[in-house]
Amino acid sequence: MKLGPWSTFAAACSLAACALAAILTAGCRSPNRDVSDRMAAIIVTNRPSKDIEAAIRAAFTRNEYVEGKSEEGMLVFEKQGSIMSGIFYSDWYSGGVWERIKVYQRELDANRTVVECDGYMVGEHEDPLFATEKKEYKTKRGHCQKLLNEVALQLAHPGGNQRD
Repeated sequence: MKLGPWSTFAAACSLAACALAAILTAGCRSPNRDVSDRMAAIIVTNRPSKDIEAAIRAAFTRNEYVEGKSEEGMLVFEKQGSIMSGIFYSDWYSGGVWERIKVYQRELDANRTVVECDGYMVGEHEDPLFATEKKEYKTKRGHCQKLLNEVALQLAHPGGNQRD
């Protein structure tokens, strides 16, 4: 079968676009990978821990998360997962899954604090005895990073509107 000139051109453009996308995404990493091995991280400078914690709570509340049971050095936020998350992370008969994000703060040095988080999908959320956490796939890193970027924006512009 012989391809016409427009078909050949379209195929060449598609191939070029795929090659360009592969080149551009091959080196993409969070700028903070050298300070954190978690799914997402930001570095906050010259802000007290209480301000950082308040900004974390505000950003997650704006995104419809509720605060779960936290431990020292860690805040936990949860919300019901989507139907698609239920398909990927759960089974059909045990109910839906919940998103759980654990946020940590630690001092990098006297002036800098690392705020980092990991995301989990939780099956059987209502039953603490049988609840199961499964770390989210790496494709969810962007979601976690977006939430932490909102925290950074809140800290950079207190009192401003952080929603797009």
